[in-house]
Amino acid sequence: QGEGRVISKEAKKDFDKAAERFKEAEKVGWNDDNCKKVHKDFLDVADDHNNMVEAMYNAAVVLRRCGKSSESLNAFEKVLKLYPKHQPSTVYLAVFAFEKGDEGQGEGYIKQAVAAGGNTPEVAPAYVNAAILLRKRGRAGATDGFSKAQDNLRRALAIDSRNMAALTQLAMLYFDVATIQKKSSYLTLAMLVCSQGIKIDPEYGPIYHVLGQIHLQKAELVDALKAFGTAIAKDPSLFESHVNYAAINLNFRGYQEAKSSFEKAISLNPKSYDAHIGLGVALRGLEDFAGAKAEYRKAADIDPKRTDYIFNLGVLEMDYTNTGDAAGYDKAKDVFKKFLGSLASSHKVDPDGKGPLLSWQAKAEARIASCDKAKKQIAEAEKEMAEVAKLQATQKAREEEMVRKAKELEAKEAAGQQAPGEGAAPAPTAAPTPPTK
Repeated sequence: QGEGRVISKEAKKDFDKAAERFKEAEKVGWNDDNCKKVHKDFLDVADDHNNMVEAMYNAAVVLRRCGKSSESLNAFEKVLKLYPKHQPSTVYLAVFAFEKGDEGQGEGYIKQAVAAGGNTPEVAPAYVNAAILLRKRGRAGATDGFSKAQDNLRRALAIDSRNMAALTQLAMLYFDVATIQKKSSYLTLAMLVCSQGIKIDPEYGPIYHVLGQIHLQKAELVDALKAFGTAIAKDPSLFESHVNYAAINLNFRGYQEAKSSFEKAISLNPKSYDAHIGLGVALRGLEDFAGAKAEYRKAADIDPKRTDYIFNLGVLEMDYTNTGDAAGYDKAKDVFKKFLGSLASSHKVDPDGKGPLLSWQAKAEARIASCDKAKKQIAEAEKEMAEVAKLQATQKAREEEMVRKAKELEAKEAAGQQAPGEGAAPAPTAAPTPPTK
C-alpha cells in the first residue's frame, strides 16, 4: 500500500499464483493441509518481494480462516507496524476488538481505517465487518446492536452503493429484526434489498442465501429451495445454503439430493453436528441404515453434550430396523428411555412455539407410548392367532374323522356288504290265472 509503489511483474505473478490457491481453498473448505500450504505460499511471496504488504495481509487472513485467532491477530499487527495506514489490516483489528466485546476499541479502529484512506471504497469493508459483529450482538440480545449495525451498513453503502457484502448484511439485518423482534414489515424490506442486490450483481451467491431464508420464514418451501440452490450454484462455499437446501429436500423426500448437499456441507465444515445428523436422516431414507447410524455416532463424537442423536437412533430402531415383534419395540423403547435420561433444557421446550407436544421430550414420551401400544397389540394378535390356530386344529380333526368314515363306508360297499337294518328286496309273484268259462 502507498502511492507511487511499483510492483514488479514477477511479484505480481507469484502473488496471483498464491491468490488462486487461496480461492481454491475457499471453495473446497479449509483444512490442516491447505491452511499450511496457502499460508506458506503468501509468506514466501512476502519474503521474496520486500515484505509485499498484500502477501503479508493475506497470510494473516489465512490464519484467521483456519481458526488460529491469536496468530492471526499478531500477523495483522505485524503488517501495521510496517504499513501503519493499511486499511484492511486495521479493519481486522476492529473485528477482533468487537469479538472480545470492546466496542469502544472497535469503533476506534474503524475511525483509524477511515482516516487512513478517507471515504473510499477500500474503507467500506471496515463498516461491513463492524456491522456483522454488531448484528451478532443484537441477535444475542444487545439493545442497540441492530441499530448500530444499521448505521455502519448505511455508511458503507453511502461510500459504495454497489457493495454486495453491505447489501447482503443489510438484508440479513432486516431479516433478524423481522424474526427476532417480531416486526413483520422488515421481512418485506429484506426482500426488497435482496431484489436490489440481485439486480446489481446476479452472480453474488450470498444474496440468494438471504432470499432463501426469507422464503423459508414465509413457509414458501419451493421458492426457498430454488434460492438456496442458486446460492450454492453461484458460490459452492456457502455452508449454510448447503444445509438448508438439503433440509428442504428431506421434507420432499429428496433423499439423494439431500445426501449430496449434506456431504458437501460436511466437506466445508466437518465438525458440524447438525450436518452429520441431517446426512444420517438422508441415508436412513435411502435405506442405508448402517450409514445412518454411523453418522449419528459421528455427531455424538463432535458434541457429546447434545443428545438429540439418541432420539434419531430410537427412530431408526423403531421405524426402520425393527423386526416387528415385541423384542424390537422393547429395543426402541430402551433407546428413547436413554434419551429421556439425558434431556437438555432445550429438549423440554417446543422450538417452534406451536405447543408443548412438539418438544423433543414429548415426542420421545409419545414414541415410548407407541411402543407399549404396539407391544399390547402384538400380544393381543398373538392370543387371537392362537385361538384361531386352536379352532383350525379342531376343524381339521373333524374333517379328518369325516373323511375316515366316508372311506370305511366306501370300502364296505365295495365288498358287497349291506348297510345295517337293510334286507333283500322281495321276489315278484305270478299273477293269478283268470277263471275259465
